[in-house]
Amino acid sequence: MVHSVEISTIAHATENLDKVNAALRFILPDQLKAKEIFTRKHMQGHHGNPIVTLDARFTKPADVEQFLNHFITLLSRSERLSIERDLGLYSDEEGNLFIRVDKQQAFRGTIELGGEDPIRVRLKFTRFSGEAKERMKRFLESE
Repeated sequence: MVHSVEISTIAHATENLDKVNAALRFILPDQLKAKEIFTRKHMQGHHGNPIVTLDARFTKPADVEQFLNHFITLLSRSERLSIERDLGLYSDEEGNLFIRVDKQQAFRGTIELGGEDPIRVRLKFTRFSGEAKERMKRFLESE
């Protein structure tokens, strides 16, 4: 159902990188926490301040399935319904589902949708056997 998963966020100069890593690791299942999957890029922000981008992408079916099974349990039923209700805002015609979760809440051990300081999760749905949006709805309805 899902071909690949991409996770990314930005750590600003004022943020503790260990706390950003902890937030990222919270959304990962135990099997993926053991792996070093995030790539760091040190960059310069708009005003010359240092920022670090953290990105991960996995395509191995076992890794994708483990992530999906874990991630869906972290999203509350109301948040899944919200995404499903406004699916056009969270998806594109290429079969991508974009979910932004609040980085601060993830550090605290909960998942909330958020856009101001997000961890971005992109799920690339396969489009071979059925409409991608229907597959997204089935994923959001799973337990």
